[in-house]
Amino acid sequence: MMTLACLTAAKGKRVFFICPTYKQCRDWFKNILQLIPGELVASTNKLDLTIEFVNGAVVKFFSGEPDAVERMRGYEADLVLIDEFCNISNQNYVFYDIVRPLVAMTAGRVFLISTFKGTGNFFYQAYLKGKQGIDGWESFKFKSLDNPFFPKAEYEQIKASTPSITFAQEFESDPQANQSNPFKEADINRNIIKELSNEPTVVYGIDIAKGSTEQSDATVIIGLSATGQMTYFDRFRLNDYELQYQKILNLPYPKALKVIDSSSFTAGGVIYERIRNEGHNVIGFEFTNKSKAPMIFNLVNGVERNELKFIEAVADEMKVFEMKYSDKSNVVKLQAQQGYHDDCIAALGMAYKYLQRTIPNTNFLNTFGFA
Repeated sequence: MMTLACLTAAKGKRVFFICPTYKQCRDWFKNILQLIPGELVASTNKLDLTIEFVNGAVVKFFSGEPDAVERMRGYEADLVLIDEFCNISNQNYVFYDIVRPLVAMTAGRVFLISTFKGTGNFFYQAYLKGKQGIDGWESFKFKSLDNPFFPKAEYEQIKASTPSITFAQEFESDPQANQSNPFKEADINRNIIKELSNEPTVVYGIDIAKGSTEQSDATVIIGLSATGQMTYFDRFRLNDYELQYQKILNLPYPKALKVIDSSSFTAGGVIYERIRNEGHNVIGFEFTNKSKAPMIFNLVNGVERNELKFIEAVADEMKVFEMKYSDKSNVVKLQAQQGYHDDCIAALGMAYKYLQRTIPNTNFLNTFGFA
């Protein structure tokens, strides 16, 4: 994509990059500057992410975020490159109302580049038109291993540990209905319960956050019974560590195992250390790229096997969860879609992980004083 941009700019043309977020735009801006010999650059503007060339060419970057796309109006371009198009909201509107007019006067070209994200969207429909040569569209798709720099060992490892339908879409470029989400909607709906179970709580998953606004992540506490029934739920936003600590100490069934997000330099890490040092029944779980993925896939499998029952609030987060692959870091990222949260999934995933480890002990309930 950067090579195409540079070749077009070498002809004195105007090139626009559109990325899902402003941060991604900044990254592309820095990367492309490293490719261009300094003597070819007339000026750069790091604020509005613009590169002007001595031959009159311009390379400019725009965010595809909903409040930013309107800023593209009034420009003209010879080439528009849209990265991860499926992660841009209102695809139909962005293309026809914003992007298409950019190249109308110049008879320019537009490239939509993305991992498939299901089949019910503009990107997939454009792909089908390209396969059939309709309305001037052309389509191309490549598997991860078509990239000569993609590590084959990593590919095989991901294939062995990723749900097959998700792997087909993310790494084989084989579009699957609703498969950017590792949780299947039918599995989610089958395991929803209308109210919390009255069974004893044997393990809590506690995902701790610090913040008090609606945009902040929330602290979520989820309790599970020995049979995987959801028994407790609390979600709140507090800046005060002491208040969060007291809420955890005052949970029902105080002898139940508490699994707390203990990631370093986080609110959870601080509270976990305090509770552990006071001798409570607690285990820490540190979130990293390597630890989160196995935990999430384990939770997905548990839902598929009907080993968990949960309330609507948790189901809602599962339905807007997604899996993304980063070509730059070769890391699979599992997270909520932009604008949503996954605090409930984190709490449930921690609780389920340690519920599985302890249930095989036939004296498990005795351990917590329930017998």
